[in-house]
Order: sequence, then C-alpha cells, then structure tokens
Amino acid sequence: MKKIPIFIFIYNLILTTKIHGNYLSGLTIAKNTGEHIFETGNKYPNLSGIRGGSRITYNRDFYLGGLEFHYLKTKYSIGINFQTTGWYVHTEKMSRDEDFLMGQISTERGKKFSLFPLFLYDTAHTFTGTQNFADGIGKSVVSQNTTDLNFKYYLGKATTDIWESQDGLFLSSSIKHTFFKYYLYDVTQFVNRPFYYGPIGLGLSYTFASLEFAFGLGYFFNFGKVKLETSTHLLFGYLKYRDFHIQRALNFKGIGSGIGFLLQINLLYQLTEVDMIRVGYKAHRLFSESNFKTFGGLTREDVLSNYYGKYHSYITTKEAALEFSFLRKINYSK
Repeated sequence: MKKIPIFIFIYNLILTTKIHGNYLSGLTIAKNTGEHIFETGNKYPNLSGIRGGSRITYNRDFYLGGLEFHYLKTKYSIGINFQTTGWYVHTEKMSRDEDFLMGQISTERGKKFSLFPLFLYDTAHTFTGTQNFADGIGKSVVSQNTTDLNFKYYLGKATTDIWESQDGLFLSSSIKHTFFKYYLYDVTQFVNRPFYYGPIGLGLSYTFASLEFAFGLGYFFNFGKVKLETSTHLLFGYLKYRDFHIQRALNFKGIGSGIGFLLQINLLYQLTEVDMIRVGYKAHRLFSESNFKTFGGLTREDVLSNYYGKYHSYITTKEAALEFSFLRKINYSK
C-alpha cells in the first residue's frame, strides 16, 4: 500500500517541474485479459515409449498501472511507457497444468502465423485431439513489469501535436521488454493411473522475459475535440523462461523466438488546451517456438531427462488490454 502515494508523488513532481521543450506525460490504468500457454509434446514415441505432451495455461486477467513520457518535435516523437502490477496480484481465473497422450487423430499446429505464405490461425493451442492423463487446476498470482520505448514519424499534414494535428498517416516502431513471474497454488490435481484426485498445494513457478521489436503503420483522425488513432504492427520477439515444477523439483529452462502482431485503437477527448483523456484497446499476439533443457527432478525418469538433450516447445501469448489514460502537455511552446 505504501507504493501508491510514492507513485502519485513522482507523477505530480514531473507535472510541476519546468522542462525546456515539448513534452507529453500520461498516467494509465489498464485491464489485461487473455492466456499465456506453454506446450511441449511429441506425436511419435519418445525414449520412454510415450506419445504425449504437456500444456500449461497461465491466466492473463489482471490490472496494471503505468506512466508514459514523450518528447515531441513537429514530425516525430520519442516516448517511453512503463506499466506494472506493482506487486503480486491475483489473476481473475484459474490456471491449468495438463499432461496428455496423443494418438492417430491428434494434430500439432506449430505454425500459427506466417507472412510468406500469409496465413493466421488465431489460437493459443498447438496440440488438439489429445487425452489428458493428468490435470491440475489452481489459483495463480502474477507480478509483471513492462517497458516500451517507441518512435513515431508523421506523414503529410499530421504532426505530433494531437490537439491541433490534421488527419494523416504515421510510421511507428518500438522496443518492448516484458518480465513476469507466476506462482500456481491451491492446486487440485487429477491423475488416472494410479487414480488420484485431491489438493497438492503449490504447483508451479514460472518466470518469463521477452524482448519485442515492432514495426507498423497508423492513421490519425481529428474530429475536433474527439480524436481517433489506429495502428497495426508486426512483432519479432525473443524470449527466455524458467518453468519450475515444485512437486517434482524439476526445472525447464529455455530460450526461443517468434513473430506476432499488435493492433491498437485509441479514442481521445480534449478536455483543455493542455489536458486530454484516452481510452485505448490493444490486441497482442506472439507465436513463438523454443527449446528447453530439464534440470533436477525426484523420480528416475525426471533425472534421466536431464541427459536427453533439448526438448521442443511452443509458447503463445494471446491477450488484449483496455487502457484509460490522462495526458498532459508539459511546458508546451509553439
């Protein structure tokens, strides 16, 4: 609770500090929703003779707060956005850990998005037609920090002054770093052989870091006091993760990469000559493939897996966010 007054104090300090040049600041509250899914599996028998895999679904329904600052010139802007949960927060839905078997009808759709040839399967799942032999459902908490460095260049008559700018295109690019960590707890697990159904306590901890490069195009509409900004971006992402199965004392550590897209819609309303509010919507997808190695383990099979080499996996983030922001010009001079 002590972090909230400090957060507001820093924001007020920035607003009241005289800075030479053209600047824009903002205070944001965001509601995130969606799924982050880790999947690994093999339709063909592995060294243990099993055709199967694992799917872990991390719920992405939670709130964030943030700050943003932009340096403005006539035709371009450089900005930085920071959003955080501040501490560990509860997700609004349950998270899930599934272990499954695959048969003849099972499918593996690894490629979900491609530019050449162009296609999109907008699903977070890779393996279908499977049968679970173990299934755990539990509560989860998450802590997340996101830093986004962005650049815009306006074409035609459009400018960085959204109060006065005319309709026009803009080019957009960004570099975004995301770090989050989950804990799954109060897990209830089902296993069919030997049969078990009951609570097991802590399930997983999961640490994930990604670096995304975005390149896109947008259009700005000015309807007087009401403004509309839309944009679409192509994403290239690099990621690193650690998935720790607490009950088995087994770590999955891996790295990967992938592509995706980001769609943004911002509706703005001018309050005064220096103040504006914004309601924004973001649709974010990152479809990635990775390789991981196992470390540790309690059973013979888990320990032997440390020496089998690398395992192939898929990690898909499919989420959307609704944002509400208050924006203000700082020491703006024409």
